[in-house]
Amino acid sequence: MSRLKNKLVPLGVLILFSAGSCTQTAPTGPVAGLGSVPVTKYVAIGNSLTAGYQSNALYASSQSYSYPSLIARQLRTAGANLGTFEQPLVSDPGTPDTAGGTAARLEILGFSGSLPLVGSRSVAAGTALNAALARPYDNLGIPYAPLLSFLDTTNAFPGALGFFTNHVLRPGGTLPKSVFQQVVALQPDLITFWLGNNDVLGFATSGGVSPSSPTDAGVFAAQYALALDTLRSALPNARILVGNIPDVTSIPFFTTVGPYLQSVGITQAWGIHSTGDTLLMSLQTNLLTLLAQSSFASGKGLARLNPLPNHVILDATEIATAQAAVTAFNNIIAAAAAQNSALLFDANTLLKRVQQDGYFIAGEVFTSDYLLGGLFSLDGVHPSSRGYGIVANEMLRTMNGGFGMNIPFADVSEIPGIPVPLLKGVLPRIEADAFEHFHLLFSPHR
Repeated sequence: MSRLKNKLVPLGVLILFSAGSCTQTAPTGPVAGLGSVPVTKYVAIGNSLTAGYQSNALYASSQSYSYPSLIARQLRTAGANLGTFEQPLVSDPGTPDTAGGTAARLEILGFSGSLPLVGSRSVAAGTALNAALARPYDNLGIPYAPLLSFLDTTNAFPGALGFFTNHVLRPGGTLPKSVFQQVVALQPDLITFWLGNNDVLGFATSGGVSPSSPTDAGVFAAQYALALDTLRSALPNARILVGNIPDVTSIPFFTTVGPYLQSVGITQAWGIHSTGDTLLMSLQTNLLTLLAQSSFASGKGLARLNPLPNHVILDATEIATAQAAVTAFNNIIAAAAAQNSALLFDANTLLKRVQQDGYFIAGEVFTSDYLLGGLFSLDGVHPSSRGYGIVANEMLRTMNGGFGMNIPFADVSEIPGIPVPLLKGVLPRIEADAFEHFHLLFSPHR
């Protein structure tokens, strides 16, 4: 993807996170507790959602609010003797961009005129804080990891293991080489397993370009069954919770630009003297990603002879393909969970309900509106710290019901939110190349 000269592009602020008419209350019962079996080691398996990735990067001040870290804290509150819950921390401002130099993290930088500006600061990236840990990390979430990576780390990351994989698995040392082997080395009695999102998300975020299709459902079924069967065989007494996959087309990355254009029109949005009727009509069936802002800034998409590039559009056929993959994958996950006596965390249903009605906590309503909703981070794909708090609590709700536990919920009001200028109705501006790092990392050719 080429860098565009125009650095500031208007960004719409319309959307909902994915969870719905939900209210959190403290679990009932006389005292907090872990049920009939103690918890001495908790391990989290997953991708960027598990790692605590947000706003286009991984950084320590957000990793402390990853859902596994929050679950570990609440387990201790209920009496678990876990010791230190270790994560592969990166000092602020976080992980580097794809060029390997400056920090990729998106922040609210200030104002461009009267509008808040979102982009990356030109500062050096952070560094690993605990890479010398003599054992595997308890949080084994690897950003951009597909399902295949659990058992076959090398082939899941063609060309090289990459920054995130090396950071978590540290293959140059004496530790086991795969995620599965590291889990077994830790001998956990409680496991959360949330993989599979990236087997469809990369297809969607690239507009169906790179990769050109989600993972084949038959391949996904074989990989998921093998992963869970192998995990259960190695740890027959562990309590396992698996998460399914939300509708990837319902996140702000896809649902912000189109509704904004339809509400205000092309001319008002970008100050270009064109009606853009063809584009506005196409928005009835297609989704534009946040990457489309850069294209509009260069004049693309406003005439048939100068169309938007494919990678910023998810057309009707591609939307159907992504949604069909999510449905197929979730049926596979549910069947494998039942076969292996694992609990199912239904993230898909949760996020649909939140999208419809918002999420209510202690009288406060959270939505997934970009910037103002409080649940999504600045990349429009990953939750904010408070969003991760809600994920942690809903996982705990599932554990309490399925494992006979009584673990208190995290207090989401005490988790820091994104500092957003109090400018209701004012549209932010975003640097044109802000999502280049995000897009390239999802490509199988990275």
